[in-house]
Amino acid sequence: MVVTWNRRELLERCLNHLSAQTRPCDRILVVDNASDDGTAEWLDLAWAGRIDRLRLSVNTGGAGGFNAGIRSAMEVGAGRLWLMDDDVLPAPDALERLLQAEAELAAEGVEPAFLCSTVRTPDGLLTNTAEIDLRTNPLGYAAWGERLERGMAPVRQATFVSLLVTRAAVQRYGLPLAPMFIWGDDTEYTLRLAAERPGFLVGASRVEHVRAAPGGLSLETETDPRRERLHRLLTRNVILAKRRHEGAGSALRYAASRGRIALRLAAKGQWRKAGVLVAGVLDGVRFDPEVEYCAC
Repeated sequence: MVVTWNRRELLERCLNHLSAQTRPCDRILVVDNASDDGTAEWLDLAWAGRIDRLRLSVNTGGAGGFNAGIRSAMEVGAGRLWLMDDDVLPAPDALERLLQAEAELAAEGVEPAFLCSTVRTPDGLLTNTAEIDLRTNPLGYAAWGERLERGMAPVRQATFVSLLVTRAAVQRYGLPLAPMFIWGDDTEYTLRLAAERPGFLVGASRVEHVRAAPGGLSLETETDPRRERLHRLLTRNVILAKRRHEGAGSALRYAASRGRIALRLAAKGQWRKAGVLVAGVLDGVRFDPEVEYCAC
């Protein structure tokens, strides 16, 4: 499943990579987030009969797109969902490797919270790195190295850049939070999925992430004025995720770190950016969307 908005050229590359998988996708669903660049017409013309298209009436952001797409896929009986944005280019065997890892784990009686791929930039640098899960084994030692020789590592959070989830996981833990709109929604979702057991990073499953602005998200280094307001959403969303999955202390520490950044920005005369962070912290205190479940 691919969520897209006004990036037809990237979407075409993504779909070409999905169509070339060594283990073919059973179905490809494109969630068109109300694109106005001709994406809908192009999909109907160039990809008719090869994909399913869900066109939303308004742009609901990545979070709303994945919420709607997962719901739609569940309603038609999907057993697994391979989730990604339109700027992801999977290697030919990316899906095959994920499914091989799933089968290996199943043979051990292990049900992963999710599976995710290794992500690199076009220059070959690691990006969107999943966070290692530090739960311990019966001896009290961190168990993250248990399957390294087989190219797998347990993780607690990942992004919507090649994420494989099962129908059972969606039924149990619900859908992504559509009100988050963009940035941080995948972190919250994967933390929710991994509440009881870890997901796994599969080293042999490789994808390339062709981001418009590579690197970590930081308002201090943001140069695109159109993206500045999105950092308000990011701050709000991260506070929500930390509050729900790591506790009030973690949320407070993150909020305090945003306050320090806001002070630095204000000291440089960047009052608008400082205000974005302060607004995000205030939003995070009261932001409390309910988890939706798919009755299917």
